[in-house]
Amino acid sequence: MRKTQILAAERPTVHSADILIIFPNNRIRAFGSLASEIAAIAPPVQDGMLAAYLRGKGFNVALIDADASSLLPEQVADAAIKTNPLLVQISTDQVNTGDVTKMEAAEDTAKAIKKHAPDLPVMFTGNVPSSYPAKTLNDAGIDLVCQGEPYLPVEKLLMLFRSKGTQYRLSPHEIPGIWAKYDNTIVESSHAGYFKDIDELPQTDWNAINPSNYRAHHWHCFDSLDKRTPYAAIFTNMGCPYSCSFCCVNVMAGGPNFRQHSPDYVMAEIDLLVRKHSVRNIRILDNIFTARLDYVEELCSRITRKWSNLNLWAYGRVETVKRPEILTLMKKAGINWIAYGFESADERVRHASHKEAEDSDTAKVIEWTRSAGINIVANFIFGLPEDDLTSMQHTLQMAKDHNFEWVNFYCAMAYPGTALYEQSLKDGIPLPRSWSGYSQYSPDSQPLPSRDVLRFRDNAFKDYYSSEAYQQMIAGKFGGEAKALISNILSHEIKRNT
Repeated sequence: MRKTQILAAERPTVHSADILIIFPNNRIRAFGSLASEIAAIAPPVQDGMLAAYLRGKGFNVALIDADASSLLPEQVADAAIKTNPLLVQISTDQVNTGDVTKMEAAEDTAKAIKKHAPDLPVMFTGNVPSSYPAKTLNDAGIDLVCQGEPYLPVEKLLMLFRSKGTQYRLSPHEIPGIWAKYDNTIVESSHAGYFKDIDELPQTDWNAINPSNYRAHHWHCFDSLDKRTPYAAIFTNMGCPYSCSFCCVNVMAGGPNFRQHSPDYVMAEIDLLVRKHSVRNIRILDNIFTARLDYVEELCSRITRKWSNLNLWAYGRVETVKRPEILTLMKKAGINWIAYGFESADERVRHASHKEAEDSDTAKVIEWTRSAGINIVANFIFGLPEDDLTSMQHTLQMAKDHNFEWVNFYCAMAYPGTALYEQSLKDGIPLPRSWSGYSQYSPDSQPLPSRDVLRFRDNAFKDYYSSEAYQQMIAGKFGGEAKALISNILSHEIKRNT
């Protein structure tokens, strides 16, 4: 039997790495019974980018993706102690607002490491730690938090640890972004901000997070479900210029921002993925790929001239899609899916959440997207401020009327770091007492404003995907395997506490 625990006395006396980057395993918490075979396995791109950055600065880096490897906290702790790095960095949620369940997995992993190696420095990075560094230090029992993008702060911290040892105590604001806790004392810092010229960042270390270990979303490969692997994800831009009340994607940067890679940078990364790793399925991680249409036009034209068999998907925002021709170019480049955050069919609800698209614009962009031959992932949120049973029913009916190829029905959550969270605190609205309460699929999921929204969401999911119109569309467009997969998903009952 594989040993999953190691005694502190067995800890090596030498450091085999300067830093061990850990992406913790929360697959069951995030996806429930869909985790093993159906849910995507997404590469932790930002950890791969940090690994490449630090290696470029001369540091020895180890990386464990416990999520992809299905490693439990004790197993990760075993590997961490054997590696004996100067610093353990555990990543939480950085890309997706709703991935707050990473916090519970991160805390479990940190506790397992501290149990056997209490003097091994452990640091958290991510949206929640960046939003509440002092609280994270106290609650998680760790030593350090990086508030903001970790590249420069972690580089400076490792340089200090190399020269002065891991017992060195930081002074307040000594390294922008690095907060620390010594005994019961919090050493404060300031937000590290963000890396302004992202072309200066190295490309993801795809040797550390090999695409063969990852699996595309099922809908992304509806026409080729046996070819979901290998899978990769890239950025063409970072940040978001908008401030939606339910979203915290700008926490890492400290506020709304937008940074664009050059087309040369993106083309080089796609070339590496295709040539070295035989990747066809790629997710474009940008919060809004369609933010700059001139850029989209140039990049898609270049992709079209070089490759003809890519299968990409990207996020779009209705207000940014100004002309139908851009969608035709995207389709030619292999962008077969666009995810639109429609959020609600009710303009009043959208405006209350700072989503300003008008109904007429939404209908027009849907028509353009369909005409271009691009499939739509429609994202909706039930229970946003100003939402009620009538408006939620209106939203469900909108989804059914358009018969989108895939729909994500979410419940409004007051995620830490969002304006909704801060407003809920001010208004005295009860918030989840555990990280699992922020999960869309956990038994104790606690959305806003009540569990009635949760029941509506679960019933809406069944109603939409079991409808004859949807079943016929999927079978006709993608074949029997895709229809069978939908039936498989519907057979997984989400367990909810009553």
